[in-house]
Amino acid sequence: MRLLPVNMFLKVVAVQVTAAFTNCFGQQNGPYTASFIGTMGVDTVLVETYTMIHNHLYGKAFVRVPEDYIAQFSVHFYPDGSIREFNVAAMDPLNSSVPFRAASGAFEYRLTMNCQHDTCTYFNAEKGQPAETIFKHAAPGMNFVGGWVPFISLMEWNCVQLARSGKQALPLHMINHRFRAYEISARYGGKDSVLFGGPFIEYTRIKVDEQGRILRTNGLGTPWNYIVTKHEPIDIEQIAKRMTKTRGIGFPSPEERVQFVVQNTTLDVQYGRPYKRGRQIFGGVVPYDSVWRTGAGGATILTLENPIRIGKTHIPKGQYSLYTIPRQNQWILIFNKDVLRWPTDPNRAADYVSVVIPVQKVKEVAEQFTINIEPTQTGGVLQFRWDDVMAYTEFSLVKH
Repeated sequence: MRLLPVNMFLKVVAVQVTAAFTNCFGQQNGPYTASFIGTMGVDTVLVETYTMIHNHLYGKAFVRVPEDYIAQFSVHFYPDGSIREFNVAAMDPLNSSVPFRAASGAFEYRLTMNCQHDTCTYFNAEKGQPAETIFKHAAPGMNFVGGWVPFISLMEWNCVQLARSGKQALPLHMINHRFRAYEISARYGGKDSVLFGGPFIEYTRIKVDEQGRILRTNGLGTPWNYIVTKHEPIDIEQIAKRMTKTRGIGFPSPEERVQFVVQNTTLDVQYGRPYKRGRQIFGGVVPYDSVWRTGAGGATILTLENPIRIGKTHIPKGQYSLYTIPRQNQWILIFNKDVLRWPTDPNRAADYVSVVIPVQKVKEVAEQFTINIEPTQTGGVLQFRWDDVMAYTEFSLVKH
């Protein structure tokens, strides 16, 4: 049997199920049901169907990173719109009645969060753990839950709260249970646009209707580099069974550790390597004039066995998180001593030194972000390549 292309299939499914949901889609006094499709360049990473009624949000999402699975979720809110309880369960994409069994490393099968008395408590059932893991974070209220693939419907819930408030901006709290709670906001950037996020995650640009319902999001330049569009309700089970048969996405930015030997001295680099996926990289996925983690996932860490010198700048041996500020004509390369901090929220007080390095266009396009070191007679050339851009700097080894 000939299979339809995935994008065409998504449209067909949406049309087929629209009639079944006509009575609830868009009604004001009853359940509101709709769907989102999220893409990362040419790849579909998320299909989410959700329902909102009163203080409840629930639904299913077919998620493709790091593996294909169905996330069944439900959220209950306090009267002020903040989260009372948040639940997610990972289910098999071919049979959503049975739990998903992950083939990759650490995976969260079931997650429950309760927020009360200025504390949010997570109960997490994770692959390979003998008992559930419990996380507690102090927070006066919680509005959004971060992660690799956030629920767009929860983002919409907050946009609706903004529209109902009559204000130009709402202060919000976001939680990542493995780290901490963060202050973010939702604020109007125009009559039909909302900026959602904070300085450490940048701002997702959202197009909304007059009720605050999301029509489209643009997360380029944020940790969630997705373009999301609104659709009539989609049958998640049907989509999952279809798309699971296609090539998977896996880890969007696989981590790699590389050791370079220069004049009998080892330089060790550990970093995440995102793919281009048909996207505009610099000035798009990676904004100009903003601090970039110089990779993806955790911090990009350079370990120096011996000191090096870049121009007149001396950099002692040790471990450094590498951050950069890409610009069209030059980059700023930052050596930071805090190697434990999550890199979307860098500890700038730990910056050891920064240097200006040149950048140039290259003919050969690098599909995957690559850090390389080319040896020279006195040291090497540290290179950062992605898309048709290469930033680089020469360095010399300092041996005593």
